[in-house]
This record gives sequence, C-alpha cells and structure tokens, in this order.
Amino acid sequence: MTTTDPQGVDRGANRADASSPPLKAGIVGSGIAGASCAGHLAAAGWDVDVFEKARGVGGRLSTKRLEQGWASLGSPFISAQRDPFRSQLRQWVRQGWLEAVRGDVLQGRATISWVQAQLQNHYRLNIEPSKLVHELLGEAKLHTNTPVAALKARTIILEDGREMGNFDCVICSVPTPQALPLLDALPLLRDGLGEIRYRPIWSFLMRWEGGPSANVIKFDDHLLKLAVRQSSDNPGLWVVHSSHEFAETYLEASVEEASTRAASALMGLLGLPWPVEVEVSHLWRYARPESTTAGGFWLSDRESRVALIGDGIAGEGVERAWESGVRLAQALIQAKAELVL
Repeated sequence: MTTTDPQGVDRGANRADASSPPLKAGIVGSGIAGASCAGHLAAAGWDVDVFEKARGVGGRLSTKRLEQGWASLGSPFISAQRDPFRSQLRQWVRQGWLEAVRGDVLQGRATISWVQAQLQNHYRLNIEPSKLVHELLGEAKLHTNTPVAALKARTIILEDGREMGNFDCVICSVPTPQALPLLDALPLLRDGLGEIRYRPIWSFLMRWEGGPSANVIKFDDHLLKLAVRQSSDNPGLWVVHSSHEFAETYLEASVEEASTRAASALMGLLGLPWPVEVEVSHLWRYARPESTTAGGFWLSDRESRVALIGDGIAGEGVERAWESGVRLAQALIQAKAELVL
C-alpha cells in the first residue's frame, strides 16, 4: 500500500534538503491534549494535521448544542494548581472565556440539610467548550469524522484504508484504552502503557423546577455527585454528573435505564414531588484515569517517531492533559531537526 501525506503527495525524497517543507506532525484526537500540542506546533511553523473520529472537537470538553444555546456534558469546571496552566487560565479569564465559580454552591441533600460550600480555584466556561478547543488548535488542519485504525512508524492508518505518512512525528492523544488497539505495530509503546484503568461517569442534561436555590449542588450521595446549572436564561436546565460507582453499576445499561435510575435518585436528593425530565444522557467511559505511566508528560518511541500524550500519561484532569500536549510540543520545537522525544 502506498504511503502518502494528508495532501496525497510523496514528500519523503527531499526531507534532507534545506529547502524542504516544514516539519510535519500527525495528531490523533482533538481533546485538550491533542489540541494544545497541535496549536503550539503550528504556531512554531509545523505543518500539523489532526485526525478526530467524532464530528466535533473537544473530547471531554465537547459541546452539546441545543435549540437555544448549548450545554457542557463533560468536565464541569477547569482548575489550575500551578503555572503554566494557571497563567493560561488568567489569560482566558481576561478574554472573557472563563469566570471563577463564586457563591451559590450548596452541599448536602434534602433529607438532611444544605450548607454553603466552596469551590476554590474553579472556573466555568462562558463560551462553548468546543470553541475553546478550536482556539487551541490554531492553524492546525482538522479532519473530523476521520477514525484511525492503527499507528506505525511516522504513519497514521485510517479506518478507510488510507495511510497518512511521512510525518516527522505522530502523536496519539486519545485515552489509553483507545490507544492500545492502535499500537500493535509499536510494541515498545504498547508494553509501556501497562495496565492503565479509567473510571467512568454518566452525565445527564436534566430539567426540573424547584429544589434549592443554587448554581452548583454537591451531593452527599454515592450515586450522584454534582449538578451544575447551565444558563441563567434557562434556570431549570442542569447537567448532573454521577459518581464512579453509579457509572460502573450501569456501565452496560441502556440509556433509558441509566437515565431512569439517575432521575429517581435526583428526585430523592432534591426532595422533588414531581418527575425530572432527562433530555440528554452520555456515558464517559474513560472519565478519569486511576493510574498513569511512571512519570513524565509523554511516552514515546524515538525510533518510530511516535509519542503518546494525555491524562492517561501525565495524570488526571484538564490541567495535566493540557500540559502534556504543551510540554511535548515545546520539546519538539526546541529539539528542531533532532526531534528528541
């Protein structure tokens, strides 16, 4: 099978020529890790192609568009423990993309009591999460609805059989259980991942009237953990996130069963006398990694020019995923022609 670049041109013959095209990267996945890596490389002059199996970007920062407005079924908040991500969040706040979560946070349950709670250093998005990810992508070329079947040295093999090759670096940013089946031709990377287990979460877009007056509710419960009001213009619309235990119990359940169980639990927690309407349900099968690889922000096979990034490598949370992509991009940019992974 012929190996081509994303534009279908064989560019391997003149790579050593000083007048050859910019360095090329192929990135699998457009979550925050892949997008941050792609944007940094593109800003440094790299020719970057991002392959995303879904119709939109974002991963766990994707957007659910509604008839009026939008909702975020993924990560409800973004927080930063240290620089450089703390500085990045401040920049997004100045741009009006984020705002700090302050006040109107309650914790408890209706059958016991509600108390005021705090979410220190947590931020909510004022723009669609997918728009933030699009901004991170910068000048990188995005290919949506383009699932990847396998990776090999400097090459991405698509499910339709095309081989996109002659990349100077291939970067995989999807959750590690999704990355493993792509790595049969790369045993060094496959074996390096080890046993990385993720815990799931069910998220539900729900509508109800009544209940406590708050914008964020933290439940003292083993089934549901958090409810976040989606818009002041539509105050009855919330996103409710389950516990890991709930999601593991209903991991293989139908959407209808999981939704019914969650709505019933929510009515009890809020003390609502009338039914809750569930408009959208989504299972995040790989919501949080329980473990990661042994240190570092990426895992790589230098000989094959393939690297893995994301929270399964660097640690859980948006901050670690973002930093994983940025750190690898910085290392590639600084190494220049040597491409030290």
